[in-house]
Amino acid sequence: MIKVKEKIITKEDFVTTKWAEGETTQLAIYTEDADFADRDFLWRISSATFTGRESTFSDFSGYQRYLLPLEGELFVSHKGLYSRELKKYEVEYFDGGWETSSKNSLDCRDYNFIVKSGYPAKLQILGEGDKYDLKPSTMVTLFSTENFVVELGMEREKREIDGFSLYILDIDLETDIRLTSASDPVIITEFAADK
Repeated sequence: MIKVKEKIITKEDFVTTKWAEGETTQLAIYTEDADFADRDFLWRISSATFTGRESTFSDFSGYQRYLLPLEGELFVSHKGLYSRELKKYEVEYFDGGWETSSKNSLDCRDYNFIVKSGYPAKLQILGEGDKYDLKPSTMVTLFSTENFVVELGMEREKREIDGFSLYILDIDLETDIRLTSASDPVIITEFAADK
């Protein structure tokens, strides 16, 4: 058996708050004692819904952002730089200090991964059958809107994860995971705490 630190955060444990253009749900924040308002976190995963069709992003200078729509339509515009339409599960990676606004359909729900600048991180979309290599000293999260099954390491230890739950892995050795069952895409994030 491989030794892993793992945790499942269910949707009942997510923290939802109002924001100017809708609701935002925090799935996880790291470190766990960090405060989003104080901007003392290393990374945060959240999902937002919208009450209007336009919104302006908060300034997160000193952070990098990954954004994608889980549902609906989303069009992002970075002032003086470029604009683009995001289809479901298309990822936009940008500097949190950019002046960013968006237009969206009312049924839009997005997924946000925000990371302190200078820390290695990435976000990728996996499908059924995909394998993903894990590096030592890396924290990994997996999320899907539907149930999925992942197998860990050479021993192929199976984990069944409910939809709208966040699965967090902290593995100290080099190994891999394989997505053996998934009807919807699975979002995987990776964060290295050691710069």
